[in-house]
Order: sequence, then structure tokens, then C-alpha cells
Amino acid sequence: MLGDQTNRSHIATRDPVTGNAIIVCDHETTVWSSAAQWSGVVVELHRFLHLDTPEFYVPEHVVVLHRTPAAVVEIKGSDGYRRHCVQRGHVSLFPAGTPRQVRHGASELLIVALSPDLVRQAGHTNPAAGALELEELHMLEDPQIERIANALEAEAGTGYQSGRVYGESMATALAAHLASRYASGRGRTLEHTGGLSPCRLRRVLGYIDENLAEDVCLDSLARIAGLSQHRFAHNFKRATGLPPHQFVIRRRIERAKPLLRDTNETIATVTYALGFGSPSRFTYLFRRETGVTPSRYRKSFR
Repeated sequence: MLGDQTNRSHIATRDPVTGNAIIVCDHETTVWSSAAQWSGVVVELHRFLHLDTPEFYVPEHVVVLHRTPAAVVEIKGSDGYRRHCVQRGHVSLFPAGTPRQVRHGASELLIVALSPDLVRQAGHTNPAAGALELEELHMLEDPQIERIANALEAEAGTGYQSGRVYGESMATALAAHLASRYASGRGRTLEHTGGLSPCRLRRVLGYIDENLAEDVCLDSLARIAGLSQHRFAHNFKRATGLPPHQFVIRRRIERAKPLLRDTNETIATVTYALGFGSPSRFTYLFRRETGVTPSRYRKSFR
């Protein structure tokens, strides 16, 4: 099942004058939404036959991956509507808070909305300088954006099997890419080069071990390390050889093995004690890491 199948969009939109919520895409256009699965990012798939919006703004930075072989998009600016002929794989980038009005023919769109704070942190911007500003771009070809957006969609397709930290790590990577490639340059600072000291790494590893039953989030780990999410994810991989989400999964699998091997705890008990969320998710991840299911692993020792 892909994401949240409820019939409404979770990407907030506001009237630029009154600030009131307005409907841009009819709720029936939302095929699926990641809803509140991850912090700082929402991913949605929309399909519609025609779109003609009032003026609105979205508080997040929005990346739109066009899935239709060919479509015409009209976007209203200060000089009226401009036409863009987009193809499958083209990317549109809308900066946060910019009023806009859109006309769109029949299309399928994968939409990724990133919080301004996430993009600012990924760009190593001084908070006193305000939000990092991105350029508005259309008909953009960027394999990195496409790869990350598709990975987030694939994760939703598994029922978020890799856990919260995976989606947030991918979103942080996307935010860093946007900040490095498409920022207007205002409010930027030099990249922070601080590393992950052995002492801070021990604190992070201790926190992970103490909270394996919880859905560990990237922000919590970065705060313990005293780094931005992007810098933490980069330095953690350098220190351990694994991205944070893979390390957490590996830690859970290693903790599960003796429980399966040496105790009679049920698969369900092990599942929830180690934060796998569901037996199906536990089975999927355990088999992916070890090549066998938890039950077959247990039988091999009996």
C-alpha cells in the first residue's frame, strides 16, 4: 500500500492575502500521501484531468516531478501567464511562500514538499540571515532530484519498511542538493566542517541502543551530535561506514538474532520489542539483511 490513502492532500496551501486555507488540487486528485510519516517532508502523488487554481502560496519548498509524457503548464507571474511544455522526468521547483497561479492539463505529478527550516539547515545558513531562498525553475532535468523522489515513493510503496530515519535522511539529502545547486545565494554561509567526535558518536550510539523500540528520527540523532541533519548524516556514515537508517536497522537485526536463537519469545514479541513496527516489516528487513526469514533463522538453531 502506498502511503496514506485518505482522500485529501496533506500539503498545506494558503491564500496569500487572508492566510486562509484554500483547495488547490481537489482532494480526489490525491492518489496517496506520506502524511505525517516523516518530519520536514511530505510526498504525494496527484492525478488530474485539468487544474486551474486561484492564487495561492505553499509554505514549503515544492519539487514537482512530472510523470506525464507531455503536458502544458501555465504559471502566472507579474507579467501574466507563461507556458511551459514539460516532459516525463522534468522537474519544477517552487520556492516557499511565493504567490502563484497555475493552469495544468491532464497530468500525473509526484510532489515533494520540504520545510524551509530543513533546506536552510542543509544549506548551512545562519538562522539570523533568515530562510534560504531557492530559484523558481521549470523544465529542469536533474537526475539526483528524480532519484531521491523515486526513492521516497518506493519507500512509501513498502509501507515505510525502513523506518522514519530513512525518509528523513533522503529528504535531508534532497534539501542539501537543492541548497547547493539552486539557492539564490542570499543568506548563505561557509559550510560547517565540524566532525563527529568519538565522545559524541558514543552518545549517539548509546541513544540508538536505548531507543531501539522507538521509531528513531534523524533530528533527534543530529541534536545529540550537535550538528545539522545533513552534516550529521554525512559524518555518521564516515564514522560507522553506514548511513543512519541502515545502522539502526542493522542494530535491531543484531539485537533480534539472540532473541530468536536463544529464547522462545514469539516473532511478534521480538518485533515490537525492537521497534520493527509490524511482523511483516520485521520479516522483510530481516530477510533483506540475512537472506532468511526470522522463523527460518530460528529453526536453524533448533
